[in-house]
Amino acid sequence: MSIDAIRARLATRKRYVWPSKKQAAVLVPLIDDGSGPLRLLLTRRTEGINHAGQVAFPGGRADPEDRDIVHTALREAREEVALPAERVEVLGLLDDIPAKDMRTLVTPVVGVVRDLPPLRPSPAEVARIFDIPLPALRVADGWVTKMRPDDKGRKWPLHYFDWDGETLWGLSAYITLQLLSLTPGGTPIRLPPPYDG
Repeated sequence: MSIDAIRARLATRKRYVWPSKKQAAVLVPLIDDGSGPLRLLLTRRTEGINHAGQVAFPGGRADPEDRDIVHTALREAREEVALPAERVEVLGLLDDIPAKDMRTLVTPVVGVVRDLPPLRPSPAEVARIFDIPLPALRVADGWVTKMRPDDKGRKWPLHYFDWDGETLWGLSAYITLQLLSLTPGGTPIRLPPPYDG
């Protein structure tokens, strides 16, 4: 799985863009520091905030002063884990994904970090910073899918992946699987369109 292959897929695929007045972005940081396989950087959110205790990518809502959605993702990563924007090489954008409230669109911004500086979690937002090797995420047996009803009684698949005492699920799991769909071999489990790569 090379960074060049991911960059090429992001540049040539059709990206799904959804209309929304509320915009948010997350940074999907791939660590490629030569110490082993590519790793995906994630956080666990603190208690007492939105999505408390959940595994997430650094991110949040767009501010009026943000230049664009990429700036939003990079700003949030700096605020949440002290990752400087100049250490991130942006590779491209994944599909917009509606948040659970269906009123906010989340744009995943994929970036590579080749020289990872010491990271510091924001005490107000981040309880833990950790990473998962991409080869581990490609193992189908590591994923569990459960059908969960929404407020209207419709059932939707939710995907879960356990790693080092943390559970990746929900929106962050969909983003991870969409990223994997762009790599050779595709996703370890089937995703519905439009999140199937």
